Amino acid sequence: MDWFTADMHFNHGNIIKYCGRPFWSAEQMNETMIANFNSRVNPFDTVYHMGDFKFSASLQNVYELLKQLNGRWVFIRGNHDKNNGVHTILEHAVIKTFGQEILLVHRPQDADAHSILYDFVFCGHVHQLWKFRPGMVNVGVDVWDFMPVHAKQIFKAYKQWERGLM
Repeated sequence: MDWFTADMHFNHGNIIKYCGRPFWSAEQMNETMIANFNSRVNPFDTVYHMGDFKFSASLQNVYELLKQLNGRWVFIRGNHDKNNGVHTILEHAVIKTFGQEILLVHRPQDADAHSILYDFVFCGHVHQLWKFRPGMVNVGVDVWDFMPVHAKQIFKAYKQWERGLM
């Protein structure tokens, strides 16, 4: 099964106030997101993370976090993934799921010139500012209850948004 997420910002205490996250510490945020994540994702599921996995320069901490999280990870580079120890391979990716061709990027503006070539764009970077735009979905934890989201759930919610039900 494929899961999508972005902007977890593990260890980033200031993200709590920047985005109005409902946590009182980075430790509580980390623990909650790990528990939420593992309640959905199985060890052999694929996880597409659209950037900004954590916030600190400790490489050891990346491995400690990944040992606690289920899934096989595909990382798309986020603007905070330069020096945080995440071995990021991809600037973007294209996948096909449920008959839809999807461009995966971190920042929505990185998809603007190419978005017409794909059925959808899944991105992060915008945190709580918006969940949907025409043809574009923010898969960040701030708008998906601090959990990864499955494509079927995304498409169902997107259709409701298109109909004005969200």
